[in-house]
Amino acid sequence: MSQHLFGLKEPQLLLDVMLHLGTLLAVLIIFRADLWQIANGLWQRVRTGTIDKGDQSLRLLGLLILASIPVGIIGLVFKDYIEAAFANPFYVGLAFLLTGLILWLSKFAPESIKQTEQTTWVDALIIGFSQALAIIPGISRSGTTISMAMLLGLDRPLAAKFSFLMAIPAIIGATFVQLQQAPDVSTGQWPPIILGTAIAFFSGYAALKILIRLVNKGDFSKFAYYCWSIGLLTTISAFYGYI
Repeated sequence: MSQHLFGLKEPQLLLDVMLHLGTLLAVLIIFRADLWQIANGLWQRVRTGTIDKGDQSLRLLGLLILASIPVGIIGLVFKDYIEAAFANPFYVGLAFLLTGLILWLSKFAPESIKQTEQTTWVDALIIGFSQALAIIPGISRSGTTISMAMLLGLDRPLAAKFSFLMAIPAIIGATFVQLQQAPDVSTGQWPPIILGTAIAFFSGYAALKILIRLVNKGDFSKFAYYCWSIGLLTTISAFYGYI
């Protein structure tokens, strides 16, 4: 769709890379305070060899690194096989239905009480595997990881923060892999690519702000009905050969 929208033919892969970068920039800006705290805590540890006991930034960093391992391994080894298996729109529709189920289950999440210090390494791994599940086309990465974090009892703001901070290495890794395969583009093709990147940044920034607000104060499970609607429409259309 984006290929036709921006009038591109060959450099579709490069456009995908730039759209990822636009989204990544939005995440970096929104969570800049948390990233600065992590960087400052890491610098403090390197410079003085000590850790402020009240600062949980390095623990959060460790949890994020651990949570990033599953998607790194599964993405590198099985990504092409999974994407090929789910190339059929019918299965993508089923994946949307599964996303809806995961979001709906978040309404049964226990009272969110876990802060960073209470979050365990097992929690991080489970959330990491839920992110790896999003390699399947049609599975929402943020929806799945936030729902899983909430079901594990993480505080709502922490669940959202953990999900999007965890996305940073995943986006960087996917961008790096795609960039190795991206073809060269002519000078005249850069303006629409830059425009697409800017749109990805601004729309991503607005969407993240809205999503974080809904996670913190609203009923996150309501997104399930949207996913179920898209999933049913996709599976029925694919079944009858309309797509």
